Formats: sequence, C-alpha cells, structure tokens
Amino acid sequence: MRDRENTKKDELVAIKDRSLDFSDIPELTPSVQQTLRRVVPREYYQVIPIKKAISIKLDADVLEYYKSGGKGYQTRINAVLRQEMLRETAPTYGKQSEPEEE
Repeated sequence: MRDRENTKKDELVAIKDRSLDFSDIPELTPSVQQTLRRVVPREYYQVIPIKKAISIKLDADVLEYYKSGGKGYQTRINAVLRQEMLRETAPTYGKQSEPEEE
C-alpha cells in the first residue's frame, strides 16, 4: 500500500504546471469573494513580534505616567506606539482624498 501511495505522489509531482487546464475554473469576482468564508480561524495567524532592547529618551512626565500604572509600563508604552503605527499605516479603502489646493 505504501508503494502505491509513493507512486501516485511521484506521478503528481511529475505533472508540469503548463499541462494543467484551468479554463473550467470560474472567475473570482467580488460578488463571489463575498460568499467565501475563512476556513482557518484568524487567531492561528497571530504574529509574535521579536522584541529588541533599545535606549529611548522620554519626557519625564510621560515616563512617570506609565510607571504609575505599575509593572508592565514598557508593555503599555509599546502598545500605544503599536496602535499609532497601525493607525498611520492602515489602508485608506473607501476614503476620498482631499482635493488639492491651487
């Protein structure tokens, strides 16, 4: 049984992409895309960023504000910076651009 599985696998690997006929596959239009659903839950795609130790200068009052919240102040500062980064880099789908002044 194992040999037959390997043979089938080898046959599939041997097929060249050029020989495959994709003409019977329907076009993926926006209306079709709306009917699709996610098979793998989003939580499986979480990215765990690599942490890097740096030296940064903050205003004393800003640092004291975050330190006053207790342990984890560096994590809270990182969360605020991440939120701002995501806001700045978010796609602007559907937003109309401002007309240029002349």
